[in-house]
Amino acid sequence: MVFNSGSAGRPLFQKFGKSNYVNYRYIGMSNNYNGLQLKIDRRFSGGFLLTTAYTFAKMMGNSPEDGGLWNYIQTKRNYSRLDFDRTHTFVQSYVYELPFGKNKAYAKTGAARWVLGDWQVRGVLSLMSGRPMTFGTDVNANTPGSNITPDQVGAFTVSHAVAGPGGTATWFDTSAFKQPLDADGKTPHFGNMGRNNLNGPGMFDLDMPLFRKFHFTEKIVTELRAETTNLTNTLTFAAPNVTVESADFGKITSTLNGLIANQSVGGTSPRSLTFALRIRF
Repeated sequence: MVFNSGSAGRPLFQKFGKSNYVNYRYIGMSNNYNGLQLKIDRRFSGGFLLTTAYTFAKMMGNSPEDGGLWNYIQTKRNYSRLDFDRTHTFVQSYVYELPFGKNKAYAKTGAARWVLGDWQVRGVLSLMSGRPMTFGTDVNANTPGSNITPDQVGAFTVSHAVAGPGGTATWFDTSAFKQPLDADGKTPHFGNMGRNNLNGPGMFDLDMPLFRKFHFTEKIVTELRAETTNLTNTLTFAAPNVTVESADFGKITSTLNGLIANQSVGGTSPRSLTFALRIRF
């Protein structure tokens, strides 16, 4: 393949006039995963059970999820963090039997026991660092099948600022990047950045159901549930725009599920509360 020559630079076009993509498998290229995984289970007195899991990981490889290569000309540039890599993943789940009712510390008998007894709270807290992002450009290198990136011309800082619709704040300093063009300002080249250089926004989510079982007889059991997802209604932001010289370059203008306006979308979904009644017999 020849740089900046379009379909004419493809070897199979030169021989057979073929302009469609052909996937090649390169010998010696592989993906790998390395991680440290910790899990702690602890049962406390008073009906409290806590499970904590943490993963510190790194996924590296040459091939994205689609099995192809990101750059067919400069094959060494393909080796980088994989698109789904998350450095930190923390998940904590818990179960707490409230101290009311029979054989508990409080409200053991009478109306108080009937109202307050046998309730149980459960929850799952999830925290994850962001997935990596690849900076892009609208410069056309006329080299099918091989991606190009901007040139990074200096160090940059990450402010984690969120613009929102119509805002001007940027997630990172955009002054450190420029289009991959030669000194004449016209001739394109492969930028000096690789892929998946910077993490996007992370995620925080807390789900908490509350439920109680009523034993009317040995065979008839009723379960009342109140389930809350994304209890804190915390926004999970989409990745910032990473296309150099785009009007929104560096800006986050949406969440994973929609616009930020009025903060109507949060977590992996907006906060929701669901009530359910289940009878088992």
